[in-house]
This record gives sequence, C-alpha cells and structure tokens, in this order.
Amino acid sequence: MATYKNPQLQDKLAAEYVLGTLCGRARTRFQNLLRYDTNLRRLVAEWEARLTPMAAASGEVAPPARLWRKIAARIGATPARRGWWASLALWRAVASASTTAMLVLGIYLGVAPKPEPPIAMVAVMSDEQSRPAMVVSWPPQEAVGDYHIRVRILQDHPIMPANTSWELWMLPGGKAAPISLGLVGLVPVQLIRLGREHAHAIGEAWGMALSIEPEGGSPTGAPTGPVIFRGQCVKIM
Repeated sequence: MATYKNPQLQDKLAAEYVLGTLCGRARTRFQNLLRYDTNLRRLVAEWEARLTPMAAASGEVAPPARLWRKIAARIGATPARRGWWASLALWRAVASASTTAMLVLGIYLGVAPKPEPPIAMVAVMSDEQSRPAMVVSWPPQEAVGDYHIRVRILQDHPIMPANTSWELWMLPGGKAAPISLGLVGLVPVQLIRLGREHAHAIGEAWGMALSIEPEGGSPTGAPTGPVIFRGQCVKIM
C-alpha cells in the first residue's frame, strides 16, 4: 500500500482512471483509495479538467476500406458477415478506442496540458443528452479581493440566441433558491469574479446550472428561462 504514496504513481493512476484504462482489481483498489485520499481526488479532478475538452473536441474517424479488408482476411470473414463489420456502431467503437489510445500516448510523451492552479471544487455540467458541456472550477477562496471561478466551455461552436444571455447559478441544495453568479459569454475559458459573500458560500454549494435569460440577465433575480446545463459540485480540497 505504501507504493501508492509515490507522487508520480498517483498521477499516472489518476490519469488512467479518468481515461478508463485502469481496469479490474486495480480500478477497485483505486476507487477505495479515493474515499480517503483527498490528494488522489484532486489529481482525478485535474485530469478530468484537462482531458474532457480533448475528448469532446475529437471527432469520429472513418477508417479506410483497406483496413476492413485486412481485418476480414485475418479472421476469415465471409461476404455474408461483411455488413456487421461495416456497421456504424463498430467503427464508432474503433474511433473511440483510437481516441483513448492517442490520449494515453500523449500522457506518456509528456505532451498533455500543464496542470492548472490548485482547485477546491469542480462541477462538470452536462446538457440534456448527458454530454459534458461546461466545466466550472474554483481555487480555494482565500485571497481577499481576488475571489473568482473559472468557466470552460466544451462545446465546439456554442450558440446563444439573439437578445439573450447565459446566466450561471449556484445551487445551494435543499429548498434554497438558486443564486446568480453572473453572466457567461462564448469565450472558451473565462473568469467570473465573485463577491465576498458568494465566495464564502460556494464551498458548500450542491451544484451549478446555466439558464438562458433575457439580454443582460434575469429580471427577477431567479432563473426565468430554460436550464440548458447543470452539474453537481465535487469537493477536491
């Protein structure tokens, strides 16, 4: 168990856990460690913040026809079975595996993005199809006068209807009303400054939500338009 205290091994295991390449008993052991080790949870959140945009940006890869012919020749497939091998579902799985392999290669070649500043909590917000659409993270809110959160948009081409605004809401949990944290633009990465009161309360937030509001924000102080993204907060530190 002592070997799990090695910083390099912890970082490697966290990366493989996020990619899904850590399997079997090793994955079970790692999940058990996550329950008690705050540093491991921080590493997992950092890898999720780094890799989620890369995975979201990677499109499907259509394999060349010669690849199917080589596979069919190797397994002795008959012409009658060709339709199954040519199925879209199969090649989507191949493309997904290729994307994972590329990300793993990037990790070991050291070309993955550099770690961002330490974060205290993170919320991965999904759309109605459960696809990651936005990541909201924030460092420990300690520096007086510099309270902020970081917003990263994962969509390739986000669309905001004319005469509307995106508004970010903190969800305190229970029956408490949502609290506006400000407006979000279409820039891929942006900072939102927080007041002292919100900065102190955000550490106990249950989740985050994004709604479409009239231009300039909600006129009532509460969400009035449809909620398009939402996600639960995960405490790292």
